[in-house]
Amino acid sequence: MKQKTKYRTLNTFYFIFILFGMSLVMIDPLIPIIAERINAGYDKIGIALLIGSLATFVSNFAAGRFSDYVDIKKLILLGLSLLFTGYFIFGIYLNYVMFILVFLMLRVGYGTIDTSVHSFSAKLFNQDISNIFIRLDIAWFAGAFLGPLLISAVLFFDFKIGYLFFIIAFFFAISIIIFYRICPSRKIIEGNPAVKKKVVADKEGGNITPPAGFLSSLKNPVVILTSLILFFYSGSITSLSTWLTTYFLAFGIKVAYSSAILSLYWLISIAGLFAVNKLLRKFSEATILLTCFILGTICFVFFSITGNITAKIIFFAIQALFFAGTFSLLTSITARENSGNSGTVLGANLAFTFAGSIIFQPLLGFIAEYSGEGFVIFASLAGAIISLLFIIILFRVLKKKVIA
Repeated sequence: MKQKTKYRTLNTFYFIFILFGMSLVMIDPLIPIIAERINAGYDKIGIALLIGSLATFVSNFAAGRFSDYVDIKKLILLGLSLLFTGYFIFGIYLNYVMFILVFLMLRVGYGTIDTSVHSFSAKLFNQDISNIFIRLDIAWFAGAFLGPLLISAVLFFDFKIGYLFFIIAFFFAISIIIFYRICPSRKIIEGNPAVKKKVVADKEGGNITPPAGFLSSLKNPVVILTSLILFFYSGSITSLSTWLTTYFLAFGIKVAYSSAILSLYWLISIAGLFAVNKLLRKFSEATILLTCFILGTICFVFFSITGNITAKIIFFAIQALFFAGTFSLLTSITARENSGNSGTVLGANLAFTFAGSIIFQPLLGFIAEYSGEGFVIFASLAGAIISLLFIIILFRVLKKKVIA
């Protein structure tokens, strides 16, 4: 692939990830409103979130595995088409059954897009994976910042939610057209030595063992540890994001205002990613990861236990700065461990990421329904603390590998 085409494709990925972050996070602040609209309790909403997370879990595995063997362009177009269709239907009609079906479609689309785009980028820019992943996360966080902000504006001006979903569907349609025209329709083998070797051998009529399977790749302790960290980290942060507006209801803060607070979280996360990108020039990924996560967890503790609303918001904002680079640092560490099967191992990472939601989302839903909105934060805090313990182990493993 020509260098110009590579960077045009990457710029398209940034646009897609802005839409990804914006649309995904937009649904979270609407949970109290959606629950009331479809006459469902928080426990039923938690079940719907569970089904969506299961779908994402499976789609991450499948997309990761397919990314090492098939035309990744087709996978990305499939994911974008599902997102377009889902949001278009979301804008037309909504009841509990339809909410589950559309949410299922959206989560499969997100899982496919997330893994395929990361795998595609790793194969195109295998020498600069950390920076590329951080830029993708910056694009995602930029969208995540805009999403709740749009929701706040929509609720404030009493704009119909359905129209907003139509607009999102329109932009996903635009992304389909742009990506289809820019990206060449063929397998991406640059940066994937195992696949390239297989292609060359096939042309010469020889026999070659295909890239190692997922189970073989999973034996790597680094892949295991990063997946476990992402499981608890994602369970913690994703559930916190999803149930934040519900949590703040316990303190008398309306959804329109708490949604804006969530936007602040994503905005500060962008600043954190820029800072991590600069720190990578001087420090290793593992060192940055450990230091930032310790500081972020300390902020999370104070956010959880303080009763002062102003202090709570401040600690919530600061922790975003330290947690921002966690996902991109972990996935880049994994991709570098097994470049020949980057799609497979990244698929495993992302599957475990959403597996965290499978456990935490319904858990927080039941806690909110039966114990009260103010208690959901402590389940998220537990996930962050467990993540920190695994990060310490990962740091020691990586340090031993460097010494060896």
